[in-house]
Amino acid sequence: MRVLLLLSLLAIGCPKPMGTGTPPETFCPYGPGCEKGNDGVFKAGIAAVKVTPTGFEQPRPDFLDRQGAACNEAAPRGADGEKRCGKLTTAAFSEDCGADRRCPGVAGYTGPDADGSEGDGKPDFFFDCGRDRRCPGAPDYAGPDADGSEGDGRFQGLWMAGFGNSAPVYDVHDDVWARAVVVQNGDISIALVSVDAVGLFRDDVERIRARIVKRAQGVPDYVLVSSTHTHESVDTMGQWGPIKGLLPERGVDDAWLRDGLIEGVAQAVSDAMLSSKPARVRAAQPRLGAKTLQVIKDTRDPFISDDTVTVIEFTEAQGGAMIGTLVAWGNHPETLAGTNNSISSDFVWATREGVEKGVFKADGSLVARGVGGTCVYFSGAVGGLMTSLGAKPTSVDGDVPADRTIAKTKAVGELIAIAALEGLASATEEKAPNLAFGAQTLKLPVDNETFRLLTLPGVELLRRTLHDFDRNKGVTADNIPHVLTEVSKVQLGGVRFVGVPGELFPESAVGFDAEYAFGAALIDPTNPAPPDLSKAPAAPYLKAMLGGDKPVVLGLANDENGYLVPEYDYVLHPTRPYSEQAPGDHYEETNSLGPRTTPLVMGALKALLAWEPAP
Repeated sequence: MRVLLLLSLLAIGCPKPMGTGTPPETFCPYGPGCEKGNDGVFKAGIAAVKVTPTGFEQPRPDFLDRQGAACNEAAPRGADGEKRCGKLTTAAFSEDCGADRRCPGVAGYTGPDADGSEGDGKPDFFFDCGRDRRCPGAPDYAGPDADGSEGDGRFQGLWMAGFGNSAPVYDVHDDVWARAVVVQNGDISIALVSVDAVGLFRDDVERIRARIVKRAQGVPDYVLVSSTHTHESVDTMGQWGPIKGLLPERGVDDAWLRDGLIEGVAQAVSDAMLSSKPARVRAAQPRLGAKTLQVIKDTRDPFISDDTVTVIEFTEAQGGAMIGTLVAWGNHPETLAGTNNSISSDFVWATREGVEKGVFKADGSLVARGVGGTCVYFSGAVGGLMTSLGAKPTSVDGDVPADRTIAKTKAVGELIAIAALEGLASATEEKAPNLAFGAQTLKLPVDNETFRLLTLPGVELLRRTLHDFDRNKGVTADNIPHVLTEVSKVQLGGVRFVGVPGELFPESAVGFDAEYAFGAALIDPTNPAPPDLSKAPAAPYLKAMLGGDKPVVLGLANDENGYLVPEYDYVLHPTRPYSEQAPGDHYEETNSLGPRTTPLVMGALKALLAWEPAP
């Protein structure tokens, strides 16, 4: 097993130290194959590349199953003028009544559709205009799409990720991005990348790393790729496609994933690396405190939330020009819920724009001044379950926006932007921003029977390499599919990042102290099956083990293995494990690899974090 592990006292010319704890096989600097080190000249570069899909066909609004107040402000309107949103109607794949959805014998039927769509044997639920979304007769129509997608009777559309199946993309509210921070010191260079995606499997992270190398320019020593986990963009994993029969179809547009997202991430890393300049770095970790209750609803006991907002500012060493910022916080970007059909990074767009350009009231008056540059946002510990759904944020204008609205994403995002900007006012400079990094791979068993099914030949919704498994044999105790994953650690002076390959519960990061409940009850008195906190793990917890002045959790880093449910409270339904949740708050188990996942991941993290050099 190849291991890259962090050392904390770094300087060229220092003798190779003897470490404490379990020694790694390889680490950087000082380790085998890594004779690099820091020379005190710190550089930083930040780049952002749009990865928004551009070529896709649109559904007809009348075939979406929700309407009216259930839909957000940007929802399309049906023929009756009502807003429509959500999943396709159950009849969308079989109905052939024409675009007006009126069949012979139905009230309001006046005859076959003038466009010939009734009874033509082709689906009616989408505009068959091709990937350019331009139909004959439109002012900008220039002819059929070159790829033959126009009028072919096949839906070349996209599928929303994060909630249910069969929810097609209608349009784009805000662009989704690949944003990279590259830091260098001496020979060592590290890229921290954030992608507006629900998640990326490690196989795709390896493809990103290979694409960066293929570019043969601007290749960092280590690349960490984290997903913001937005539930309001397209499927990047496969499980949210349309259901036409018993099982869903794969929901990923593989051509876009390959040539759009993966290529975009590689470009962002290369651009950031090549644009790096001597820089200064300042960091702060303000806490939201009671404001947490405005923006987070914890849907699983105990109520614990890490309210820390990490903000790091990078400026040019000469002249002080702004390069950009890094912001990290833990909450599910799912404010728009499952009734949204517009691509969006959810509240993340408002956080980034607020930090970059400032936060303003509706009348134009300034609330918080932006700092310029490019803001890169990372999600932290979002499991267990940190969500903006049901939270009641107060906007900068003093109102409380309705649920599932764009106005609410703005209110949540701006609250975090303001916290970050206020934090920068008292940020401290990292005087010795030495760099180091480490990563360790490990195998995780896929115990979740549903996930196993989704990887089988002929289904393969979740396309990732399986290990220690013979597909030609049934699953037995000696033949269980495993996936390869990765835990990681990055040091930037006193700031230390830990990369967790999934959705970490905040209590695993900060513990079970009521300080992190902000006056809310740790246990809901109406919970029929509350967790037994007497069995909860004891300190130290992950952030304390990470050390440094400013420990930071980066969630969904280099992989997405679902929820990392703490072992003490992992409960499966007695007769329908993984397909139905057990009584109480146990939804997360149905979206986890299995009960062995968290112990294995936490064990690997503890071993990684335990290694320190001798003074």
